[in-house]
Amino acid sequence: MDRLNNLDQAESKVLADIRGFLHGLRSLSADTDFLDEGINRLRQIRNALYENLNQIQHEHLILQGLRWLRKRDYADDNFEWYWNPRQTGDSEEPDLLARNGPQVVLCAEATSSEKPVGTIDKRMLETLRKLNRMQGDKFYFVRTQETAARARTKVAKNCWNIRVVQIEGNFN
Repeated sequence: MDRLNNLDQAESKVLADIRGFLHGLRSLSADTDFLDEGINRLRQIRNALYENLNQIQHEHLILQGLRWLRKRDYADDNFEWYWNPRQTGDSEEPDLLARNGPQVVLCAEATSSEKPVGTIDKRMLETLRKLNRMQGDKFYFVRTQETAARARTKVAKNCWNIRVVQIEGNFN
């Protein structure tokens, strides 16, 4: 996990990633009059940008979740924050973690998926199961009302002590 010392710097990094993504998209988005050329260009766009499209949104949601937490009971200056911005954590690490000395205060996971269907729904269950095994207060940050409702159903059905939080708007 990476230490998250400065939220403003982390947000600046995400903004730089967004700008790089959009620049790459523009450079690959020239118009075409030919079907094969157009399909080839779409493949190039997907190969060059798909992963970053998902990861940038994930990073942003984690940071918005941190802002949400800090406006509540988690603003203690003694907290040390850690994160896995690019979903690179192992099966034992959350997306966001707060420590107060050696004590884990909270663990959070985030999904920027818009609709919890198919593989995304199955992955949500596994993520919530993983989060349930972690120490401290537990939060699951989501973007949409539909995803929040599905996550709350899974949490209630399994009697897990996880708070599902739908992040809307800007928490700056």
